Formats: sequence, C-alpha cells, structure tokens
Amino acid sequence: MRGPRRPPDSFLPHERRTGGDPVASGGTLDLVGRAAELERVDRLLDGARGGRPGLLVVEGDAGVGKTAVLQAAAARARGFGQVTARGVESEAALPHAALGELLGPLRPLLGEVPPGQAAALAAALGWGPADVPGDRHLVAAGTLSLLAAAALRAPLLVVVDDLQWVDPESAAAVLFAARRVHGDRTAVLLARRPGADPPAGASVLRLADLDPAAVAELLAGAVAGPVARRLGERLGGNPLALLEVAGALSAGQRAGREPLPATLPAGPVLTAALEPELAALPPGARLAVLLLAAADDGRAGTVAAALARAGTDAEAALDAAEDRRVVVRSGDALGFRHPVLRSLVWSRAAPADRRRAHLLLAETARTGDDDARTWHRALATTGPDEALAGELAALAGRVRGRRGASAASAALERAAALTRDATRAAELLAAAVRDAAVGGDAARARSLAERVLRAEAPAAARAEVLHVLGRVEQDTGSVPAARDLLQAAAGLATGRTAAWVLADLALVQHRLGDVAGMQATARRASAATDDPDPLQRALAAWVTGMAAVHRGDPGTGRSHLQRALDTAEAHAGSRADPRLLPLLTLAVGWLPDPLAAVPVVERRLREVRDVGALGVLVAVLAMTAHGRAHLLGDHAGAFADAGEAVELAGQLGYVADAAPALELLAWEYAARGRHEEAAAHLERARALVVRAGTAGVAAHLALTAAACALCRGDPAGAARLLEERRAVDGGAGALGEPLGIAPLLVETWQALGRQAEAAALAEDYARASRPALPATAALVARCRALACPDDAAATVLFERALAAHGQAPDRFEEAHTRLLFGERLRRSGQRTRAREELTAAADAFAAADMAYWAGRAEGELAATGRTARPRRPLPEEPLTPQETRIAVLAARGASNREIAAELFLSPKTVEHHLGSVYRKRGLRSRVQLARLLG
Repeated sequence: MRGPRRPPDSFLPHERRTGGDPVASGGTLDLVGRAAELERVDRLLDGARGGRPGLLVVEGDAGVGKTAVLQAAAARARGFGQVTARGVESEAALPHAALGELLGPLRPLLGEVPPGQAAALAAALGWGPADVPGDRHLVAAGTLSLLAAAALRAPLLVVVDDLQWVDPESAAAVLFAARRVHGDRTAVLLARRPGADPPAGASVLRLADLDPAAVAELLAGAVAGPVARRLGERLGGNPLALLEVAGALSAGQRAGREPLPATLPAGPVLTAALEPELAALPPGARLAVLLLAAADDGRAGTVAAALARAGTDAEAALDAAEDRRVVVRSGDALGFRHPVLRSLVWSRAAPADRRRAHLLLAETARTGDDDARTWHRALATTGPDEALAGELAALAGRVRGRRGASAASAALERAAALTRDATRAAELLAAAVRDAAVGGDAARARSLAERVLRAEAPAAARAEVLHVLGRVEQDTGSVPAARDLLQAAAGLATGRTAAWVLADLALVQHRLGDVAGMQATARRASAATDDPDPLQRALAAWVTGMAAVHRGDPGTGRSHLQRALDTAEAHAGSRADPRLLPLLTLAVGWLPDPLAAVPVVERRLREVRDVGALGVLVAVLAMTAHGRAHLLGDHAGAFADAGEAVELAGQLGYVADAAPALELLAWEYAARGRHEEAAAHLERARALVVRAGTAGVAAHLALTAAACALCRGDPAGAARLLEERRAVDGGAGALGEPLGIAPLLVETWQALGRQAEAAALAEDYARASRPALPATAALVARCRALACPDDAAATVLFERALAAHGQAPDRFEEAHTRLLFGERLRRSGQRTRAREELTAAADAFAAADMAYWAGRAEGELAATGRTARPRRPLPEEPLTPQETRIAVLAARGASNREIAAELFLSPKTVEHHLGSVYRKRGLRSRVQLARLLG
C-alpha cells in the first residue's frame, strides 16, 4: 500500500555507492567456513559479467548466515549495479511492497520499458495512475524489462533477502523476471528459509551448520579455544546462535576460568539466545520495537509518532533499543538487527498489546496514507464494525486496481470478519476467493471457498465461489472435478454469471469428451440466445454450436459458432474481454471459413499480450499451435507457439493447457527427425492428461503418437494407434474434424498393402468431410489417389489434390502430397516426373527444417537414380521453439525491443537467441533471415 520503505540509493555500480543499504555496502567480505559457498557466488557473478545470467537461491535456517552470504556477494560484485529488497513478515499482505523497494532505484529507467508494461508497473508501485489495463503478469513483464534496461548500463545484481516473507505479487514478479533472462548481465540472488519447493530453473545453495573447525575460527578471539569447542558441541554450528550465546557469557566463562552455565539455551537455540535481549529492554523500548514489528514502512518517524501518541519519550525509547543492538537506525530508516528479532517481538506480545500497536499506528498514519490507516484499524478491531468493513472493501478495490489481487483478498477476508451481516460476509468472502485465484494462490482460494460453502451463503455467492473453483481446477487440478463444480455453479447462477458458467462447463465437457453433457448444457444455454446482452448471446451461441458439432451436426454447429464470433466482434465489451479468446480460438476449426477467422484470432492474441493475460495466453497458444500446423501449415509458427505455451504453463502451474502444446511439440520434433525429444514430449503430455483426469478420453494423443511412429518408420504401429482411436471416437482429427485421422490412416494402410481398407476409408472420408474447403478437398483427393489401384487414375487424383493445395496456405501438406505422388510415379516407372515432384517436396521440407520428411524425399530421389544435386543443406543444429518464434518475428521486420515486448523477454534475451539463429543457420543479416523464412 506504500512505495519503498526507505529512500533508495541511486542506481550505480557498487564502488560508486555511498551507503544506505546494509546488503550492498562494505568492502570485500570473507565468511568463516563458507569458502565453497562463496565460490558458488563468484561463479554466479562471473557468469553475469559475461552475459550468462543466473538465479541462485540461498536456503537455510535462521541465523545460519544467509544474509551474510548476500552481503558477501554484494561486496564481491565490483562494477555491478545493485538493487536490493528484504521481505518483512508484517508486510507480506502488502502488494508489491518488496518490489517497490527493489525497483525504486530504477524508476528513472521506466521510460525504456514497453509502454503497456511501464503503465502496469507504475500503477502497481504507485508511480502512476492505477486505472490502466493489464493484469498481474504485465507487472512481472515490466519488472523484467526494467531490470533488463538496468543491465544494459552495468552488470546487475538483484538481491532479495527473506523471500519467505516477500508479498506474493513481488515474489511472482521477481521469479518471472529471473527465469526469462538469457544473455543479460544479470545475477539474481534470493535467500529464504527451508520449506517450499525451489523455484523452477533455480540453483539452490543450502547452508548447513558450521563444522567444528569453522566454529573454532568463528569464536577465536571471543572465547578460549576449549570454550569454543564446548559451545560447538552443545549448541551445534549455527553462527548467530554461537555468537549470541558467547556474547552473553561472563568474562571468566569466555576465558575458560569459570564453568559454562549448566543450562545453555535449549530448544530453538537462536530464539532462546535472543529472548534475554528483548526481556532487558525498558518499557518504552519494548513498545518501540513492537511498533516497528507492526509497522509497514521501516521508518523511524512512523514509530516515533506512535510513541509520542502513547505518551512515551520517542528518542529515549529508540535510543535504548539501538543501544542494546535490537534495532539498527540509519537516518530515518529503522530495522531489526536480525529478522528473528521481529518474529520474537511479535510472537511474544500479548494480543491486546498487538492491537494497541496497530491502533497507535492507525491514529498517527501520515496524511494521505488512507490504506495503511484502514489496515491498522482493521487489525486493532475485535468486534463488528460495519463502517470499517466497508472501508476494507474499498481498500480491496484500490489495491486490486494496482494488481494486488492477493492483498485485495486479505482485505476482503478481514472485512468479512468485521460485518454482522451474514449475507454481506459471504459476498465479501466470495470476492476474496476470486481475488485469491486471480493472484495465483489456488490453495488459499480453495480454503476461503470452503468457508463460503459451509455457511448459509446466498445463491449468488455460492455460484461465484463454485465457478471460481471450477476454473482453478480446470487450469491447475482435475478436469472431472472442475466439471462437478461448474455443474453445481450452473444450478445457482443467473445472468452473465450463468452464461460464463455454462460456457466454462461446455469447455470442460469438450475436454472430457462428454457429448451427452454438452447437449444438456446447450439446452440450458439456449435460453440466452436471444438475450439483449451481446455477451450472453455470444456465449450461448458458442455453447450451442459446440454441442451441435459434437453430436455430429457440423452444419448447425458452424452457423452457431460463426454467430458467436460475429456477436463477440461487434460488441466492444466482448472484444475487450480476454476470457473469450480461448473459446473463439477453439471454434475456428469448425467455422464455415476457418481461414477468415485467423486475422481475428491474431489480433485478439496481440491484445491479450498487450494486457499481459498470461493465463489466457497459455490456452490460446496451445490452440493456435494446432491451428497453425493443421489449418495453415505454418509449422515454424506452430513449433514456436507450442514451445511458448509449455514454458508459460510451467511457470504458472497450468496443467490442462500444457498437454496439447506438448503433443504438438512431439509431432514437430518427430517431423524434424528428433525422435528422442518427440518421445519425451509425448510422455510428458500423457502424464499431464493423467494428472488432469482426462486420460480416459485422451484419444487425441493417438493421432500424434501415430504420426511419431510413422516418422520413425513404423507404419504398423501407426496403424494400430489410429485404429484404436477410430474405435474410441470415430477418428476425429486434430481439430475435431469428422474422420480427420483418415489421411494418415489411409497412408499407413497403403504402406502396409491393405488396399481395400484404404479405399473404403477414403470414400468414407470424402462423405464425412467438407470438400468445399480447398485444404480438405486436397486431402480427399490424395486419399483416393493413394487407394486407387490404377496408376493413370491415381495421377489424375494427385494432380487434383495439388491444384486444391494451390488454393490453400498449407505448404507442408502440399509437399507431403508431392512426396506421395513422386513415390507413386517412381514405382510406376515415370522417373523424370517423379524427380520433379520429389525435388519440390525435398526442398520444401528442408526449408521447414523437417529433417525426417526431407530425408525420406531425398531417399526416393536416390531411388530414381538421381545421386547428386544442389540442394538446401539440412541444419546440423536445430532451432529451439523460442529461437524459431524470435526468428519468425524478426523475419517479419520486428525490432529486438518489439519482439521482447511481445514475448515478455528482455531485448538482450532476444539478441542472444537471434545470434544463436544466425550461427545455426550461417546467416549474417535479417535480410538473409527473411529470405530463408519467407
């Protein structure tokens, strides 16, 4: 609710800093017993200097030396710019509190951040207007861009201490940025206590207790050698505990002239060692440290004002706390000597004393700091207070506008506790559930939802909670569980909420292959097809259309789905809602003219990127990857989209949407001849559908598995998989098209000599498909040609297929048809004509990096007697999905900064990947790149 807790230093390389930050000041620092740990730190810093960024998490118990390692890193980071922040337990509910502290020194560089990201970041940190479009992920992208801008000036060290107490919004932004830098001169160093799983992509440095030799070295000069040995034996090797206990001994005990106390601190050693220091504080100083523990800004002035309000001599109280080394003061900045002291102060205080501290802070809050005043009042209040509940709800709205969904959820939960009105409390808790889900905290959303559902909550609140839980389960948990929750919500919801619930329910039923359920959902949705609200009409048309397609009535389905798209496009409110995009994208394959909808999806995809709706982006990228591959034949774009979807899904914890992207990647890797990677991605996809609960209806995986088998030279295995799929769902294609497996199954049966079955299936496919579309007409003609026993008739059919391919955008399928035609021509003795078709196919496959297909075409060419020819060489080192995406955008003319903004990367990361593309392809300029991909 506030900005940085203390005035930041200027952002300068380390040797030019002049203090103000205890983590980033001082000279070279060596730590006792930590030589190996400091070597890890040095490697991190050396990598950053050389443009190899890194993320290192220092993990260990309280007092083991995490902060000391961070201080040593700062001292060793000569020539680095440094930004630092520290998690504070009392600020864990304040959105972007730590991020504001971390990025404060970089605020002058905000103009170098892409405008949408800069506006979202400024809104979140209180640097600009709050009412700007975008979600929490756009703040994370802005964090990445701001850090990248700083790293252009000097290598950058990002230090965050006590990560376990950093507010969720700040932690998510920092981790997002740390995982997406490649080529930037950035080192990210985080410290936290053990407990949670390590962040994805991070190296972990676990600090253990010191060994006996290091204990002796640590205490040398403080106590006699034998005393040091006995302290180590009795206390272990926690450095801070050893120093605290040694400091509490008498002179005779330290020298070994007197025996050690019979009972040294027991239990949690560090806690027991520090408690006497707090107990020795005079009353005024005890109040001062309690106020500091409750405050959220780390300012001496804040504590002094509250002390004065209590009638206490503020200077005397603060001096006493500082003299006893409980707090450290630098100008107006005030903090505890060690975070454990804050925890001890707060945990040992009586509830009444805590409430008094919050009340004093509320009464003395600075003018204009209404959020802090409201929050402290809320924490000081024990009984119902309707006015305060209303203020907290308003506070939640303000922090939500600054992308502080987690803090908004906490404020609403507290507001619910302060109202006597049970209905109002349920509504507030329902809103808290929604904000927790938006903030990415699925566990908290579920916990709050249980409270609403256990209470006598009104139907609207229960419907909202069930809807939110259904979406959470759909994205991160069990799809069958999501169906149950959404069905329950559908029985309670009305109006727009009902329309969204039914649309989400239909989407889940689609994923589960629940055709009967979709028909029931469509009957309920049909009541809104003539609703005056355009959004409800669009959603109802979408549900009705999807149900029709799944029951085998594609004509009716197409008309409803087209109406859904047209209605959504005509309504400004619908155009601005990113939640519609996954639904509309899924429908594209069934539209009367799918290609006409592609520009709409592309435009909306750019809009989703602009507002940083990464959760929606994962689902849409997975769908567009399949659309690019199976509608457009844009396999470079499909490879890139699927790779980006998998990467983002891993960072966000989304399960269901990652599986189809992994499936598509498996196909693309197989086509490139990278069979081990194809198998690995296919296995990951299978594991995810099992985890999501859709394994029983995941027959769509069979199509990819069959394609992979064919690329491995196993037509029998491919046929078996396709036959199994046909038995399960009739053989729908990758986009749900009727009998869409036919082109691949006809090809495998023909390769196995099962000509009669291939011919029958080719005719079935012609009747079931939409030959009015050129792409489909081409595949129908190709299937008939493959199954035709007469060479002359087959030639006519192949030529018909190629003519239809010429009217469709899919160059891969055209090359595939040329390959099959060339094989048929060679077998019939028409070698010259065969070479023409096979040469065109081989060149097209090579241009698309399709190593398997290019190799197969070259093999057929060799069989015609053609042994050598000038051709595009296949690359020895293939591009990654991200390199492919960056190459495609660069070939279209986008600058590095524009590519970085679109893909939520840093310009240096784009430069790094683009350099890799040039190296792998032997290119020197974007002109050559555009020619290669154009």
